[in-house]
Amino acid sequence: MLSIRGLAFASVSLLSLSAPAFAQDADETEKDEAGIVVVGTLIRGTEVTGSQTLSVDAAEIAEKGAVSTNELLGLVPQISNAFNGRFEVDPRGVGTGLSINRPNLRNLPGANSASGGTALVLVDGFRMAPMGVNQSSIDVDVIPSAVIAGLDIVTDGGSSLYGADAVSGVINFRTLRKFEGIKVDLNYGKGDTIKGYSYWDGALTVGKSWATGNAYISASYAKRESVLNNETTWYDSKIYNAAGVGTFTGTQCDTPQQTVSRWFRFGAGSSQFTNNPAAPGAGTFSLGTGCDALGEATYSPEVKRYNVYAAVTQEFGENIDLRVTGYWAKRDTILPIVPRGFTSAGSGVTGGTLVTMFPAAAATTPGTTFQVNEGVGFRFTPNAAYVNTPNTVGFETWGVTPELTVKMGSDWQVKTTAHYGRSDNYQSFPSTNTVLAQCYITGCAASGTTPAIAAGQLNPLNVAAASAAVITDITDFTSAQQTKQSMFVARVVADGPIFPLPGGDAKVAVGLEYQSNKAQSRLNAGRFGAINNAAYQSYSRNSKSAFGEVSLPVMPFLDLSASLRYDDYSDFGSTTNPSLGAAFKPTEWLKIYGHWSKSFNAPTAVDGLGIATGRFALNQYVAGSSDPTRRPSDPAPANDLGFGTHAMILDGTKKGTRPQTSESWAVGFEVTPNSGLNIGAQFYSIDFKDILAAVNPQNLTTYTTNPELYYYNTGPTTFPATYAALLAQLTNASQISITSDAVAFVVDRRTSNIGTAKIEGVDFHIDWRHDYDFGQVSAGISGNKQTKALTNFGVAVNELPFQPAITAAFYTGVKVGGFSTRVTVNYTGKFTDPNPNNAGTSGLRVNPFTVINLAMGYEFGEGTGALEGTSLRLGIDNLFEEKPQTTRRGSASFIPYTNWTIGRVFKIGASKKF
Repeated sequence: MLSIRGLAFASVSLLSLSAPAFAQDADETEKDEAGIVVVGTLIRGTEVTGSQTLSVDAAEIAEKGAVSTNELLGLVPQISNAFNGRFEVDPRGVGTGLSINRPNLRNLPGANSASGGTALVLVDGFRMAPMGVNQSSIDVDVIPSAVIAGLDIVTDGGSSLYGADAVSGVINFRTLRKFEGIKVDLNYGKGDTIKGYSYWDGALTVGKSWATGNAYISASYAKRESVLNNETTWYDSKIYNAAGVGTFTGTQCDTPQQTVSRWFRFGAGSSQFTNNPAAPGAGTFSLGTGCDALGEATYSPEVKRYNVYAAVTQEFGENIDLRVTGYWAKRDTILPIVPRGFTSAGSGVTGGTLVTMFPAAAATTPGTTFQVNEGVGFRFTPNAAYVNTPNTVGFETWGVTPELTVKMGSDWQVKTTAHYGRSDNYQSFPSTNTVLAQCYITGCAASGTTPAIAAGQLNPLNVAAASAAVITDITDFTSAQQTKQSMFVARVVADGPIFPLPGGDAKVAVGLEYQSNKAQSRLNAGRFGAINNAAYQSYSRNSKSAFGEVSLPVMPFLDLSASLRYDDYSDFGSTTNPSLGAAFKPTEWLKIYGHWSKSFNAPTAVDGLGIATGRFALNQYVAGSSDPTRRPSDPAPANDLGFGTHAMILDGTKKGTRPQTSESWAVGFEVTPNSGLNIGAQFYSIDFKDILAAVNPQNLTTYTTNPELYYYNTGPTTFPATYAALLAQLTNASQISITSDAVAFVVDRRTSNIGTAKIEGVDFHIDWRHDYDFGQVSAGISGNKQTKALTNFGVAVNELPFQPAITAAFYTGVKVGGFSTRVTVNYTGKFTDPNPNNAGTSGLRVNPFTVINLAMGYEFGEGTGALEGTSLRLGIDNLFEEKPQTTRRGSASFIPYTNWTIGRVFKIGASKKF
């Protein structure tokens, strides 16, 4: 292995890689007549003033051979949730309603708590219809890679031009302006580290040009196989004690697990018993050996994706151009789950009723324990009728965008753009009908439309003996949700010169925009398909906007810009956001620039629905306790009152949320001593306020910093009324069967404006390219180092130690004729693990994570006969099988590895244009 690694580094100067290039002047000033959309400005013929632009071109995109468009975002170190790791939602997040993937530019906190995004995604400079079950943003997988001409990112706030969601920056995908001919693209990837991993995709693009226009359509399909946790070597499902002994802790297993509660008698009185684990020998225990409760869950989901994209352009004379684009996309994400099971009801005994329910307890000597048999945990897999139906999440979306450009006199232009789109988003999480399961064990009387059920049809100790009808009846149950969203937006922009200045013409852009968003959602916990009979909740909102931008080339060496936007929303009011930029070029090879702006992320129509749901978990899920009957330890004061064994968790969004807001500034420089070398850096600062987020109950400090979000069961006097009031706020209240006496406490995790953050850091880059007689050689580095990350969600926390010290992409390579070969070295720096190991030790060092990717390609040029128009690609991701660092955990609440990878993957691809 060392010799292979040495050989790779020895030959690295002969290679190049896909990495973001920082846009240079020649790239940014391409003529608008060619259809180039310069993100970050609405004025033709100008570049962004005072901000940096990161760009990825079509060649880099093709050579990446990405599984999805989302994976392309991993080329950019500034997109923290995609670079050098997982480019899609963690499967654990999917279970809480995260149905789409959104880029987190600048690593802003609470990125998955708000329904909207803090990085605005555009296509050809314009919005698309939002998506998501409990979200309202863009998943970039709707944009097929076959039609992407480039990717540009402005890393500064952009609300002064684009309105909501541009808090951390704007990501713009440029599509092909025209295409002629027929092109076929095919890609295939196969895992080496994880043998079961594979994917393939194919695309067909057909286009035709005529004297005054062009039309093309592209259709594609992609499929990726799933990976389970136990198919990796770094996912450890065991829980370890302080001595390092690991055991499986699953209590719903193929082999039934009997549970017992042991009561310690601390006095002579009949009620002087406690099952608090703090008492000697007391607590709830499983008599079995436990089983793997996580290994068969999803590490990386199966994905099926369909895309269609079309564009038509037509010139009407010399002054009128019309372009219409349309898309349709459907993606289904399938997540295998641990086989379903059930735990039969326990005794229901409390300290005060122990002797009454179990008279033998009266003979217990003070200072000893009395044991009560409780429920039995089991899985349904031993029964031949059981089908382990996976979780499914998906969307189907379409939209159309017409754009009419009218060229006026004196180089003025009016561009009118509109978009209408819809999305249908859905999810289904199969579970167990717990009421029926218990009825088949102990029997139930007839109730309403439900007939009487005889006891003994399901034996927890012999599940295989149950009839197929019983198993099917119990497992025909799922928690489903469906959300439909639509958006209409229309914008008119006029831009042109207003007067001359020493550095060129002063230019201005002014415009108006109208946007209407609608959302409707329904959810149901019941039999498969029952959601189709549920009613929708609906919400709609609109906004009216006016904006303006001015570009002032004051001197040949000094450019200034300013923009201002006013947005008036029908539900929460108005907001005004300005931006100022400056660029100073004292010499041809040096540019110093800076900007200041305000931005916001508005509550969405999905937020307006105010959907809130309740779910239950044992206390150990919430507090990391070693015993499920123990309440979380509240340090001031102690609240282990002994009521209930479950925690109720409220999810969703509170009504009346306000916009998240930010104020940001940045200053940077670029040095270009020659046409092939670009060196630069930028310092940025973001003051992020009113952050939409949810309290984290695994952080014990939140019990005291946010006490208003915790409702403790203090007994039957007051808690039942509190519990009933909370239930009344839940959409799924009628489907919750646990009574207040079984609830230890309630955690309100509904999203609200509870946080603030101050984020600062430095972007840096070096790009070098040089042409030799044999070809072109390139090399460089781009990356980010965060220097401040202070958050406050009830208490001020310095997050900086718990984030990678630096993220960077190194690259180098060569192109010779039709041959090119590229290497990327993606580096994620060290950081501190905030979660404890099995010994309860936090603050452990996580070592740097370095992944090397290799890509090679060959393009057959003119005169190559039947191969003309053919390009071939070969790639190896994670060339040296870098694996995540693992840590033995003492709680299932924390994953046992840091960083993320699929391991080594071999990739091949081919394209043919006719």
